[in-house]
Amino acid sequence: MTLTISTTRSRRAVATAASGALALALLLTGCTGGGDSDDEASQSATGSSGSGSSAAAGDGEPGTMVAFGSCEAVGETLGSAIEGLELRDESTATDEGFQCSWASSTEDTEDASAVQAVIAVAQVQEFDADTIAEQADTVAATEGVTAVDDSRAADLDGRAFTQTGESTGILVNGGTVITTHGLFNVTATATTETSLDAEQALDAAFSLIN
Repeated sequence: MTLTISTTRSRRAVATAASGALALALLLTGCTGGGDSDDEASQSATGSSGSGSSAAAGDGEPGTMVAFGSCEAVGETLGSAIEGLELRDESTATDEGFQCSWASSTEDTEDASAVQAVIAVAQVQEFDADTIAEQADTVAATEGVTAVDDSRAADLDGRAFTQTGESTGILVNGGTVITTHGLFNVTATATTETSLDAEQALDAAFSLIN
């Protein structure tokens, strides 16, 4: 009975950490809006949306999304950040973007106080300077988000942000980059210690960009 209760709590904690990372990442990349369901948010994250034509992923142009082709390939880029975590079934990747999440194994995790999750989200979309400013204002208004003076973002005519905080007992560290060709975010959540701090999450977000 004790083991069953512990396992159930662990699975709930894993689900909470993973869903929390997803919600924050989608919010920071502008992929959710009022009334969006999880399915609609997922489709928005992996498909073209909003105004403007989409830049081709992987064409090598600075600021565009690297053409990973799969969440497994995204995971290889994230490296040790997702070590020991499992790719979740709802993860998707297309030429227009990806939504890839990893979390502690629900089979192996018996301690509900020590679960982790990481999500990487990219949305391919063309932005002009005014739209980037609007997106930047939206991201900066999110609780715990700080605008970062980063030369890598400046070189791409973009903006960079980090996020730290805690929500319902889940620690959060994230990094977001907006370029003229899309939005990119990596968010790490955990009940005790995240696999990435905010600066590392930002570095990870830049690794998704050409």
